[in-house]
Amino acid sequence: MKSIMQPYDRSRGRGSSCYLCEKLYRIYNVQYTEEHHAIGGTANRKLSEKYGLKVRLCIQHHREGPEAVHNNIGNMRLLQKDAQLAFEQHYPNLSFRDVFGINYLTEADREAIKPHKDKDGAGFIPLEEEDL
Repeated sequence: MKSIMQPYDRSRGRGSSCYLCEKLYRIYNVQYTEEHHAIGGTANRKLSEKYGLKVRLCIQHHREGPEAVHNNIGNMRLLQKDAQLAFEQHYPNLSFRDVFGINYLTEADREAIKPHKDKDGAGFIPLEEEDL
């Protein structure tokens, strides 16, 4: 299955933008990338494939160096949380926990992604004069 986390242009071969270069640094270079299944492990890798929870990563973010998801638990967890969010949006009738047997999102994570609305529902919180 294609990724539900990141569009991929097959006409570029293995050239694509790295998901983490884009997310962390806003770098949109087309470069050599490798496929990474966001939820790992033998059974979960197959489920990641089935549900499209995969991204393209440059070598430095995939397997080599200190920021590589296979070396950096923070970047690995970031991908896992993004994968869970994508799954929940794309498959609203399924439970991520039931399918994968784990939950990566904390209540704080869920609060952080909720749109902030003022008491009138305008979608932002106005600053008080002393905050300016």
